[in-house]
Amino acid sequence: MGIWLDFRSANLISLKGGVSTIETIESEIDTSQAKGGSPSKTPYGATDTVSEKHYLERRKREEKAYYARIMKAAVKADEVFLFGPAEAKDGLLKAIKGDNNFRPAFKGIETADSMTDNQKVARVREFFESN
Repeated sequence: MGIWLDFRSANLISLKGGVSTIETIESEIDTSQAKGGSPSKTPYGATDTVSEKHYLERRKREEKAYYARIMKAAVKADEVFLFGPAEAKDGLLKAIKGDNNFRPAFKGIETADSMTDNQKVARVREFFESN
């Protein structure tokens, strides 16, 4: 199975007997910036800001849940190849290595730009034929 992912969605590409299937998992990660704060009661006073700590903690929990959904969907695969344009693939790799119950064999990781579904399938097929 090849997994192309970024922080918006993941495509799980399965190859069985020359037939390829693509399953998409949406990340549900809030990518907006922290907003808010309230003005001071004194004229021209400082503005209270929103704690970035809470925003980052929420983002970390959402990423962890996203990786868990991907790993649950990939559990039936024999081998896993990760690729994608962003740091999401590195986070998934860290989650895979940290989970002793994840059974598919990890075969490789690669940086790749945005691709069409056909390009993703071709890249997964090419990776497993060469390895």
